Amino acid sequence: MSKKNSSVKKFKKKFQENSRILDVYNIFKKNISFSKKNSIVVAVSGGADSLALSALTKFNQYNEKNKYFYVLIDHGYRKKSALEALKVRQMIKTKINENLIIIKNKQKFKSNLQKNFREIRYRNLFNFCIKKKVKILMTAHHFNDQIETFLIRLARGSGVQGLSSMQMINKTNKKVKLVRPLLEIKKNELKFIAKKIFNNYLKDPSNTSKKFLRSNIRSLTLQLERYGISHDQIFRSIKNINATNNLVNQYINDLMKKTVSRKRGLILIKHKTFLSYDTEIKRIIMGRLIKDFTKKDYPPKSKKISFVIKKIEKKSFNKLTLGGCVLKLNDSQITIKKEVKKT
Repeated sequence: MSKKNSSVKKFKKKFQENSRILDVYNIFKKNISFSKKNSIVVAVSGGADSLALSALTKFNQYNEKNKYFYVLIDHGYRKKSALEALKVRQMIKTKINENLIIIKNKQKFKSNLQKNFREIRYRNLFNFCIKKKVKILMTAHHFNDQIETFLIRLARGSGVQGLSSMQMINKTNKKVKLVRPLLEIKKNELKFIAKKIFNNYLKDPSNTSKKFLRSNIRSLTLQLERYGISHDQIFRSIKNINATNNLVNQYINDLMKKTVSRKRGLILIKHKTFLSYDTEIKRIIMGRLIKDFTKKDYPPKSKKISFVIKKIEKKSFNKLTLGGCVLKLNDSQITIKKEVKKT
């Protein structure tokens, strides 16, 4: 038996003979059942979550014949980040016999580090997908991430749409689906898989830094457990809000067909019809229109949309800007066009 065949057999055995790993794999498999014989990009960081995802996708490759690209974005934030990236490449090659593609970020930031690095990360990953003509990007967001996201958005006063938290399949990018197949899996299970397959994983010090909101929320979730507010209860609430959000989206789609039209590169909104809607409905419609029109991954901030909606309700403007667009108001309609920035 060749060395390669021996390592493949050994890898498969770790999955097939461990019921705990197989249970996670079966949930993963169910969540990507739509994808067979596809090319998929897997976002890798070297943490337990993404290494577990790498192992799950590798095992899936033997069964479903999907083709996977493993990609790591080196933010360059820490001095040792380049060495860490090479270490992860070695782990991926040694343990699952795959090549890790490393993309280096050259942009520097002094503030909003987590937000800016997240945006850079996704931009690079989506660009790589588009370059390789890959239509699916897979990330290792999990059960605990979902709880944290819900609490962060709750703290920010999000509505139903925001509180529905992360979606399993997200079409924020027109050309690439963002898929999160591990949202039902708890972090401890992913740590278990990472240790079993890779023996080790990287630990990001920013995950425990008090400088970042998510780190503080993570500490809060542990305290909530002590007071009887379990993660499972919160997760059930998220699923219920998600179901409500799906109904709201169906309703909004019907309203948009009655209210919105497009003509010669403009969006036209029937003013009186739009005004008759509830403020929250107006806010969702406006956010969705601006996001789709500008082809951005996310709508403008809720606070900015709410400011514009108030102006529309009071009819107290002739011209406003929002998310790279210009809004003009007359008696019968609101016209939206892309903002032309002066150079």
